[in-house]
Amino acid sequence: MKKPQPREPERVRRVRERAGAVSQRGREWAESKEPGSRAGVAISAWRQYRAVDGPLQSALLSLYILVAVLPALLVMEEYVDQHPNSLANSIVHHYRLDRTTANLIHGVLNEGRTHELGSALLAIGGALIFGLGFGRVLQLVHARAWQLELRNRGRDQLLYATVLAGVYLLIVILLVQLTVVSGDAVWVGDTLALAWIALLTLFFVWTPWVLTHKQLRRRDLLPGAALTAVALVVTMLVSRYVMEYWIDLYAVDYGGFGVVLAIYFWLAFNSGAIVWAAALSPALVARREFRRNVEGDANG
Repeated sequence: MKKPQPREPERVRRVRERAGAVSQRGREWAESKEPGSRAGVAISAWRQYRAVDGPLQSALLSLYILVAVLPALLVMEEYVDQHPNSLANSIVHHYRLDRTTANLIHGVLNEGRTHELGSALLAIGGALIFGLGFGRVLQLVHARAWQLELRNRGRDQLLYATVLAGVYLLIVILLVQLTVVSGDAVWVGDTLALAWIALLTLFFVWTPWVLTHKQLRRRDLLPGAALTAVALVVTMLVSRYVMEYWIDLYAVDYGGFGVVLAIYFWLAFNSGAIVWAAALSPALVARREFRRNVEGDANG
C-alpha cells in the first residue's frame, strides 16, 4: 500500500501559481507583438538566438579562430613584414601597452624567423584540423536561424575551406594595411573604417549564401551582414582605448596565460556579434515583409 503523498505547503503553492501566471502573461505579451514592431523584432531575434544555441556557437567560433586563424596570422606576418616580432610590436604600439604587458605580449606572440617552416606546417595542420569547423559553425547558425533543411554534401568540406580562405584573405589585407599605411591622420582612419565595413559586409553576405547552398537571397542577408560589419569595426576602434586595461586585467593575475585568456574573450565578443546578427536577420526580413503586406492592404 502506497504512502500518501505529503501535501504541498499553501505558501509554496501560491508562489508557484503566481510564477505560472507571470510566465503566462509574459508569453501572451510576446505573442501579441506584431512582427513589424521593434518589440516583435527583438523577441523574434531572441528566440532565434536561443534556437541556434548562441552562446555555444559563439564559444566554438572563438575557439576555432584562436587555434586555426591566430597561428596563420603569425605565419603571414612573418612573410609580410621582414622585421622580427613586428606583430607584437604593432600591438604594443597600437594599444599603448606598458612595459610589463608588452613583455608578456612578446612572450606569447614571439614569432622570430628561425622556424618559419615549422610554424607554417603547424598553421597548415591547425587549419586542416580545426579551421574547417569555422565554416561549419557558420553554416549551422544560419541554417537554424532561417529554419533550413540542409542535406549533407561531400563538397561542403570544400565550402568550409573556401570560407576559411576568405578569412585568411581578410587577414592578409589587414597585414598589408598595417605595413603599408602609415600615419594616424583622422581622415585615414575614417576612410579605412568605411572600407572595412563595406568589405566585411560583402564577406558576411557571401559566406552564409554559399554555406546554405544558395537557398537564401543575398538581399535578405544584407541587413545582418551590415550589422556584423559595423559591430566588428566598432569593436576594432573601441579596442584601441580599452585593450590596454583589458589585457592588464588578465595579465596581472595570470601572466602570459592571462594574455591568451584576454585574446580569447575578446574574440568571443566578436563571435557573439556574428552569431547575434545571424539570429537577427530573419526577424528583420519578417519585419520588412509584414510592413510590405500592410502597405499593400492599405493601397488595395
